[in-house]
Amino acid sequence: MGMTSPQQTTSTPPVRIIEGQAASDRAARALSSYFAELDRRLEGGFDPKLTEQVDPDDVTPPRGDFLLLTELASGTVLGCGGVRVLPNGDVELRRMWLATDARGKGLGRFLLRALENRARALGGRRVVLSINESLTEAISLYASAGYTPTQPFEENPYVTVFLGKDL
Repeated sequence: MGMTSPQQTTSTPPVRIIEGQAASDRAARALSSYFAELDRRLEGGFDPKLTEQVDPDDVTPPRGDFLLLTELASGTVLGCGGVRVLPNGDVELRRMWLATDARGKGLGRFLLRALENRARALGGRRVVLSINESLTEAISLYASAGYTPTQPFEENPYVTVFLGKDL
């Protein structure tokens, strides 16, 4: 069961959100692309082994979810993101990523809204995320969507910014 994007332009093909993808091969490939981009963009590179390895069950209902953003016609994965319920009841937004050529078309905001909706459906009243300050486009997206600085909630050598938003 997916949702389709509300408005289509000629430059953006119709897309849909597919839920429940934590253990899928397509999710693994999307995360691999995301990690490769982080390795290029972060000073000193990126090693996913230095970050928390999340069990797929933690991003599978009822504890969380992992979404893929795909082109409707071709099924090409354009982006991904996960949510998981933290012990304090907040919902963490994790690994949100868009393919480079999918950026600047409103798809990031569309994916973010879908992730926030999943967080609400999981019972979350607040969503939190952590990010590296060099990912300026993502930080701008989050700020424009109402995210503000919040208390650190994890140890991660790559994280320099913690943001949160009441749902």
